[in-house]
Amino acid sequence: MIPSFLQSCFQCDSPATPSAIPPHAALPVCALAVVIVIGGLSALSQIDFPVIQFIRATPVPFLEPFGRIGNQLGHGSTLVILSGLALLSGYIGKRQKLLFVGVQSLLAHALAGLITQIIKHTVGRPRPRLAHQDHWEIGPSFQSGLDAFPSGHSSASFAVAAVFARHFPRYAWMLYLTAASVAFSRIIKGSHFPTDACAGAFIGYVIGTIVSRPLRQWRTTGIDSLVTGLPFFITATGLLWIAVQKPSMEVLYVMISGTGVLVAALGYSVRLRERFAKSRTEQDSHRRLRISSLFMTMGLALCTGSFLIIVLSALSGVAWWLAYAHQDEVSEHTALRETTGHALPATAQEGLLGIGLLLMLGLIYSARGLIPLL
Repeated sequence: MIPSFLQSCFQCDSPATPSAIPPHAALPVCALAVVIVIGGLSALSQIDFPVIQFIRATPVPFLEPFGRIGNQLGHGSTLVILSGLALLSGYIGKRQKLLFVGVQSLLAHALAGLITQIIKHTVGRPRPRLAHQDHWEIGPSFQSGLDAFPSGHSSASFAVAAVFARHFPRYAWMLYLTAASVAFSRIIKGSHFPTDACAGAFIGYVIGTIVSRPLRQWRTTGIDSLVTGLPFFITATGLLWIAVQKPSMEVLYVMISGTGVLVAALGYSVRLRERFAKSRTEQDSHRRLRISSLFMTMGLALCTGSFLIIVLSALSGVAWWLAYAHQDEVSEHTALRETTGHALPATAQEGLLGIGLLLMLGLIYSARGLIPLL
């Protein structure tokens, strides 16, 4: 009975299963994802100390309890209790969905912890309290404090969040926001550098996404998780990068960011037109919706005025196009998210998307140069 249940947990088919990615695109997509992640982490490593020094030099009273709460939310015991409650509720209430969530989230947590610990002790990066900006050595170590990269709290939180979001897509934004708060709290608390938190979050998201899908499709799901995780990784990297890097050429920055606003607005207008147009074929409409998403993404990247973020976003767009442009229809997992993840009419959804774009633009402009180089 138990083996058959475990098999059903990881072999169950569902409409949320990602569609097949062309074999010829798999290797380029993976290579692009690796380049983007390594490039982003390499850039973040340059601002690790300025961010930590700024936090140390600028104590904010309300951030201290935030750091403690985030630390507790992402603690292993808290996540195990959450998964255990889902498992117990599913068993008592005979709800198979909750049983799946409990088993899969426990497995995702365990795998994320195992992989994170292997990387931690292989890299042996010192935590902020032990590191010095001038020089530090990295290498295999089991000493306490030489286990900063990547963040275990971040990887575990995102692994569990990805599983819950897979089964409860309506609350995905809340789950990922909570996981992101845990990752941010590790930086605020001074336990990790930004690179540690971002790397841990990306690792956890990929593992959680793979575990929550049918096991026999792990290759397709793995590539899918890389592609869908890149926008979140680039967003976190971009906000941290522009917070420290203030452009030296103000005129050029205004020109690039102004172009970004126009490109994002164009993408949003194309999306609105296609969402409410009745005359176009479904295939043409889906293709234009993909193009509008690329325009909005590149528009936001241009608004940062950062060459790094623009290049990373462009590479991410190429990876996304290689992975999904062959589809004549909206991918099934996207369709499921749109039908079960949103109980709002199309007008309200697009209105919220527009508000989200405006908020992102405001966040980008307000974050620019927020943290001075110390």
